Amino acid sequence: MKITIPKNELHNAMNKIKGVAASRTALPVLTNVLLEAEGTRLRLTASDLNISIECTIDCTVIEAGATTAPCQRLSMLLGDLPDADVTLTLHDNGILDVECGLINTKFYTISADEFPPSHDFSSIKPFYLKQAVLKKLFHQTAYAVCNDQSRHNITGLLMETKQDGMHVVATDGKRLSMSVSEDAIPTEEEAEEGSAKAAKFIKDIKTIIPSKTIHELQSLMTDNIDKSVAVYLGDNKAAFIFENLQVTTALIEGNFPNYTAVIPKKIGKEFILDLDTFRQCMRRCASMTSDKFRTVKFIFHDDNMQIIVKTPEIGEYEENIPVGYQGEKLEISFNPNFILDVLRNINSEQVCLQFNDGNSPGIIKPYTEAPVDSYINVIMPIRA
Repeated sequence: MKITIPKNELHNAMNKIKGVAASRTALPVLTNVLLEAEGTRLRLTASDLNISIECTIDCTVIEAGATTAPCQRLSMLLGDLPDADVTLTLHDNGILDVECGLINTKFYTISADEFPPSHDFSSIKPFYLKQAVLKKLFHQTAYAVCNDQSRHNITGLLMETKQDGMHVVATDGKRLSMSVSEDAIPTEEEAEEGSAKAAKFIKDIKTIIPSKTIHELQSLMTDNIDKSVAVYLGDNKAAFIFENLQVTTALIEGNFPNYTAVIPKKIGKEFILDLDTFRQCMRRCASMTSDKFRTVKFIFHDDNMQIIVKTPEIGEYEENIPVGYQGEKLEISFNPNFILDVLRNINSEQVCLQFNDGNSPGIIKPYTEAPVDSYINVIMPIRA
């Protein structure tokens, strides 16, 4: 194998894939990047067996071939090379030369035959989403993914299609976040067969994507609303293909909890607050809590929302915000960091708080005039 390519283009491609290369593994080849040169293209692949990322870029192929080289070390080297063309040459003894001007680096390689083969999705029909839409769905919900690996079925995001669109849901048992988009697009063949057929095809999707995959996709997808991502869902693997990238992931097995049962159907009390005012208040509250005491108490009475934090060995905080409320006194407590996680993802000028009583889940969502909620967050209260 021998290729020539601008250093910056190779380095940029390495930066996109290196996050999934294993650092500690029983399979040394997984610490390497797979380099495959053919025609006028170079394909780079990194994998930890659960997730792999492929990036394909143009280059000058002098001799086709494939090998694997240390992923992180190659990336670091490229970052420190001058802005010029680099030449990669694989010798018969397994040494990979990386030449840039007067600089020559030699890497010991592992045969490409030892790298895990890529999964074949050619028999699966994809569906399409705008990259910006999918990125937003992930961004709004990923904060609520469970980090406890013993609760395997909620350590990722649920992607499910219903009549009102694509639902993306996350929960850790203490909070739940759901974002909905109507922008799911069927395959061209399905769309041509009619909207009913297309809707049926889209409606059948329900899968759980691991949190690491979500993190990588968020960093790779663009906010450009004109660019789409093709999603291929298999029985136990999925692929997200966009631009010159393919992200392949194992899917999480098991049943996601019935999230609709967690969302209160009837709401007794609703409060509309200015988003910036409430967010700044929660920041001040969070600064007065500790690892052992993360509680803020809300007391609603006489057109007022009283906010109180009392933390041993730190101090106390109190703030009053006018609200339109006349009724029985309501007291409810939450983790202020959970509230802040939600508020960081709300873009409307006002935020809506909904409660039934002091022991029931609370809802936080953007305040809009839309008849259907597209973004809902449920937080369990802290009981005294």
